[in-house]
Amino acid sequence: MRKRQKDKWKAKGWYTILAPKMFGEVKAADTVADEPSKLIGRRVEMTLGDITGKMIKNSNLKLVMEIDDVDQTTAYTKFVGHKMDGGYLRSLARKGISKVDSNINVVTKDGETIRVKSSCFTLKKASAAQVKQIRKIVDDIIRDRANSLELSKYVQEIILGKLSSDIYKVAKKIYPLRRVEVTKTERIGVVTPMQRKEAAE
Repeated sequence: MRKRQKDKWKAKGWYTILAPKMFGEVKAADTVADEPSKLIGRRVEMTLGDITGKMIKNSNLKLVMEIDDVDQTTAYTKFVGHKMDGGYLRSLARKGISKVDSNINVVTKDGETIRVKSSCFTLKKASAAQVKQIRKIVDDIIRDRANSLELSKYVQEIILGKLSSDIYKVAKKIYPLRRVEVTKTERIGVVTPMQRKEAAE
């Protein structure tokens, strides 16, 4: 006589995943699991439109969140980064232009370390000296803004395009730009006051 197989789906429960507090803890998704502990560490992606509930022009941006707590049937997340669609970025990198990339680690006012990647796309080919000047401006603005803002505000400025816009306004004085995008962020961790002091010495 054949043994009856257990229905795996019946053993699982549904959980509502919420976006991080900095995005209003709106519903991000639903998921299933047989144990809440198995949800910890699971990553979820959302668009800006998913968070605001509105049609957003910039659908090329995705937020990356990680479940770090589960309470009954609700899973809470933390922000771990964002990324831009690769196809969209490739469409900006046309022939006969310069693409100025930046990739730096910055520390926010509340001690969070984030890796920030960005790209500036010029209208035509810029000189090596101009590219160097633009990259310095980008690095300085990204670093200074991080130092002056706590993580939640800094991330919001990136996601809503304010940081890109501010870079554009300054960098275009060096050479005409078509577009500036903060292409990717990655949350690395918290820097303690002692580590900050040691890094400054």
